[in-house]
Amino acid sequence: MVFGMSTACFFPKIYNENAIDVMGKMGIANIEIFFSCLSEYKTDFVKELKKRAAFWGINVSSIHAFSLQFEPQLFSKHERARQEALDIYKQVIDAGAMLGAGSYVFHGPANVKRARSLVLDYDAIAQKTQPLADIAADAGIKLSWENVHWCWYAAPDFPQKLLSLLPSNNLWFTLDLKQAVQSGFDPAEYINGAQGRLSNVHICDIKRDDKLGCVPVLPFHGSIDFYSLKTALSQNNYDGAMILEVYSHNYQSSRELLDNYTHVKTFFAG
Repeated sequence: MVFGMSTACFFPKIYNENAIDVMGKMGIANIEIFFSCLSEYKTDFVKELKKRAAFWGINVSSIHAFSLQFEPQLFSKHERARQEALDIYKQVIDAGAMLGAGSYVFHGPANVKRARSLVLDYDAIAQKTQPLADIAADAGIKLSWENVHWCWYAAPDFPQKLLSLLPSNNLWFTLDLKQAVQSGFDPAEYINGAQGRLSNVHICDIKRDDKLGCVPVLPFHGSIDFYSLKTALSQNNYDGAMILEVYSHNYQSSRELLDNYTHVKTFFAG
């Protein structure tokens, strides 16, 4: 397994370029960069990220776009809107290639009309996903669709339904633990549901609260059964990225965050 930390752990308190320095001082060897705005896809900014990562000897294992800015429009029936979104998507792919990222964590469209039952046209989804996967493949990047409770990929069977219709072999999946619980499923179900194409895991935890619902917390501070998760990953021979992705309000200091990261790494590597 490849252990790392996401710049999302510092959002919105510390900008991405400075978050790299913070993680560098922590001794983190692998990171995921969570782009926060459109200007961060630009070449000059990406060069700065690359420079700082190189200074600390950090490998950028994955990138993550601010999805609602353009990803839903990649599936739009409005061709002008889709083409505009595709231009942004290509910028993100170019940024990932410049950083040497192995995968692009992808949310896709949101399920905005929650009052209705979600009925997906998998043939149409596959048709529009194919060029996205191909563009990423040409840049040497895996397109890794992440489960998100408010997006199309909320249930564990999404990969199976989509992969059966997709000619590309460059569609992969990211498991986000908190999103799995918020969707009402055991995270292990997504490991099996990924059909052997799991490429990335976002490590976090959930604490159940009677008033607030499922509240994200640091790993090992909530209700997720990490022993069962570890067993499921082992049974599926998973050896991909394990990225700590928590919210900046989940911890009080960089030391607390680093200690938690070390706990995660020791637990899953042992």
